[in-house]
Amino acid sequence: MMGRLLTTILLLPMLAQTSAARASVAQDREPTLTILEPTDESYLAGIVRLRADVAPAEAVTVVEFFVDGAPVCEVRVPPFQCEWNAGPAIAAHIVRVRARLRDGRRLVDSVRSRELDTLQETSGVNAVLVPVVVTDRRGRFVRNLTRDDFRVFEDGVEQEIDYFDPEDVPLDIVLAIDISTSMRESMDTLKSVMKTFLGELAPTDQVSLVAFNDRIYTMARGETDTGVLRGIIDALPRPYGGTALLDAVVTSMELLGDRFDRKAVLVFTDGDEQTSLSALDPVERRLRESNAMVYLVMQGRGREAERVRELLSRLTTASGGRVFSTGRIDELHEVLRQVREDLASQYLLSYQPRSAEGRGNEYRRIEVQSSDERHRVRARDGYRMAPLR
Repeated sequence: MMGRLLTTILLLPMLAQTSAARASVAQDREPTLTILEPTDESYLAGIVRLRADVAPAEAVTVVEFFVDGAPVCEVRVPPFQCEWNAGPAIAAHIVRVRARLRDGRRLVDSVRSRELDTLQETSGVNAVLVPVVVTDRRGRFVRNLTRDDFRVFEDGVEQEIDYFDPEDVPLDIVLAIDISTSMRESMDTLKSVMKTFLGELAPTDQVSLVAFNDRIYTMARGETDTGVLRGIIDALPRPYGGTALLDAVVTSMELLGDRFDRKAVLVFTDGDEQTSLSALDPVERRLRESNAMVYLVMQGRGREAERVRELLSRLTTASGGRVFSTGRIDELHEVLRQVREDLASQYLLSYQPRSAEGRGNEYRRIEVQSSDERHRVRARDGYRMAPLR
């Protein structure tokens, strides 16, 4: 009896150390969130199960489920799942899950279920995604608006907003960096500013990196590891060559994924368009057809800089983005602060066109209005409808 008691007493510290070690490993592991059901390949109708995995589960205080921007349920203990009625008809839905962590951070994941192919064939467009930024008369961002605060018109006809998300939407962003000869004196500062910018993105944000001079170099695609991205920026080659600005914009647009996220392209340059194979008009049309906001940051002042700014303004106006110009490279910190705030203030909404059975391959104008006439609204101004098959 005494021997068993002694063995138990000796084992207790070992068990305590093992439990502490396990707890330490759980704390050191970066939490992850993954939607298990539905998937991007799912067709939803009737009662469907929404299910997510958070690891480690003890890092979570609550897991929230949303469908098409509307809350469905909250779950505080595993298994993190609930049921939702998708209705009798198969339609595309956006399922988003948000996990609130004990340390105050939030994780977000989303999927878009499939729509019947027959619907796509008759419409040419399933859903039009519109990022929106709202400011007041002083240029300050207006937050905490709801779906009811917006009206959307397509070719003058009001549309029904069927998806609205005011926050926590992951960002898919492409950073395009000019490495032409004229950037030599600015490159060290630009690298430092870019690495700071990357460190302030959310863990769910995806980043692609493009470097350009006479040629276009895709350095990373859909990367979420900021350490990897910083290493790539440090390894950028010494600036040389001319500037293929328009080609860089086109390549950047092609790198954006097809997830139902906020999308943006951020281009840094101090040179004029010199060597692109792309022409301005087709690039402008390409931007009008995209659901990405384009931000162009130009270094330099003077007559030539103003001409470049006019060129860049044509490219950003179509997408609802902005042009920033700086006289000195050390002003980039303030410019990127404004870009970050702009991105963080975006609302994301979508609608299915009421007149989607039109001719196809036609340009349709979009107008987004706020219920408050004092607000200024920036959004893409249209899209091109795909030809019917």
